[in-house]
Amino acid sequence: MSAPDFWETPETAIHAFEALTELHLTVHDLTVPLWPYLPPERFKHRSPCCLAVKTTHDWACMDFEITRLRNEILKYPDGRCHQCHAGFVEWVVPVFIGGQLAWVLFAGQARSGGSYRRLIRDIRTTHLHRQSFPQLAAVPEARSALILEALRQLRSRLLEWHSSMHPRSSSPSRNRTNTIRTFLLDKHAEDPSIRDLARHIGLGESRTIHLVKELFGCGFSRLLNQMRLKTASSLLRNTSLSVQEICYASGFKDLSHFHRIFLRHFKATPLQYRKTAGS
Repeated sequence: MSAPDFWETPETAIHAFEALTELHLTVHDLTVPLWPYLPPERFKHRSPCCLAVKTTHDWACMDFEITRLRNEILKYPDGRCHQCHAGFVEWVVPVFIGGQLAWVLFAGQARSGGSYRRLIRDIRTTHLHRQSFPQLAAVPEARSALILEALRQLRSRLLEWHSSMHPRSSSPSRNRTNTIRTFLLDKHAEDPSIRDLARHIGLGESRTIHLVKELFGCGFSRLLNQMRLKTASSLLRNTSLSVQEICYASGFKDLSHFHRIFLRHFKATPLQYRKTAGS
């Protein structure tokens, strides 16, 4: 079986973790962008039990998972298992890049199977919904340690993948591949040209055109649009911006062109995509 494409590596690694643990993974993306590489639903707690709790206690979820956790997790560099205010158990591991908290990985949700000696419990208690989800697996404490270790292994895989964007390898082709990817990630919402890329990597325009085709199997414009479409789909899922605002924020300059290329790629118009994604 071949290795996943660079763009697919994060989601492939997360799928492997989910298959092994039977838990859903959510990512809080703080300082190093992951949204171009993951589907938008990865960035929110969207499990049925979480959505039910949020209808009445969203403030408590925000306080526990964001306001307090992001400070507390610094004390648990190897991760922790905790129980939220609604009684759901989840496993959390921080990811540091360059000394900063870049991502937080959440795996859950489950019920505690027995007495957890090391379970960190929220000081608040909300019992409105926990009993309504008997389908949640009861995880014994012995398995909890294995889940946390698997989450650490996922962190290592994601860090390895991230470091490949700035490799120490002396391979010119690998370095140029990652240099081009990083350039597009940084500039795709603007109006970069093949001339800008050529100047950035120190080659002539003609050679750069052939290099992009050689390394990625497609032309510069298609590669640029792939990144812009990833941004547009994320904004449609996670913001209330209008389609026109998303068009320009993603780097597209013409609304009609944006509609055509979005429809061709996703088999749905932007509004249809947003409606389906929110259902």
